[in-house]
Amino acid sequence: MTDLTGRVALVSGAGGSGIGRGTAQAFGGAGATVIVTARRLDAAEEAAEEIRTDGGTAHAVALDTSSSESCRAAIRAAADLCGRLDIVVHNATHGLSASVAPIDDIDAEWWDSQAAVSLAGSFYLAREAFPHLKASDAGRLILFTSLRGVAGLDPNPAYAVQKAAVRGMTRALAHEWGAYGITVNAIAPAALSKPSLDYFAAHPEARAFVEAVIPLKRMGDPRRDVGEAIVAIAGPAGQYLTGQTVVLDGGLFSAT
Repeated sequence: MTDLTGRVALVSGAGGSGIGRGTAQAFGGAGATVIVTARRLDAAEEAAEEIRTDGGTAHAVALDTSSSESCRAAIRAAADLCGRLDIVVHNATHGLSASVAPIDDIDAEWWDSQAAVSLAGSFYLAREAFPHLKASDAGRLILFTSLRGVAGLDPNPAYAVQKAAVRGMTRALAHEWGAYGITVNAIAPAALSKPSLDYFAAHPEARAFVEAVIPLKRMGDPRRDVGEAIVAIAGPAGQYLTGQTVVLDGGLFSAT
């Protein structure tokens, strides 16, 4: 098991019931001090309390990743609370990311609102976290892309394009920050998150189809299958992995 005792990890979008929360719980279980962030402070506090109840250490911080000021304040709060920041995981995504939206239905407002969370948010958090990750002896930035960003899958081209751009940012920062010992990787998961659950609730046939195609015959568990893998990447075992998109999908992409 990865031991991250003494490390401080900030996870965005961790106030829901999906991958962000599962990842925050996995970091808590590995001994890291977890900065649990969400747009609503009460949601972040609820998730942080779960980690504390399980014996971990966690603090709740409000964070709107679409705002550069909010990103700056959250990174500053994490450093002030803990005296350091070693790991940043940007999981937060727009609530409409799972919506069906062909290109002729996407207007500028839709495009901008989605890009503000995942793409601009990646930039804001990376920029603000950089001095702290540089000061760490094992800085880690982990961004979230998507299978749509890898393969350009339907049904939302705005989301696919922006998540592909996150992969480009991952590679660029891996090159730029490698000299400082900071690793930068992207995760493309297939796990039960709130957007995927909302989509499957509206399209139950889609879940049956996807699970039939996945070689492991199930969607991933947010903590066990995604969060624990992220913890491993953030730990000593991931020290030579950088600039990569790690696909955690039970084999789905290889089967499409």
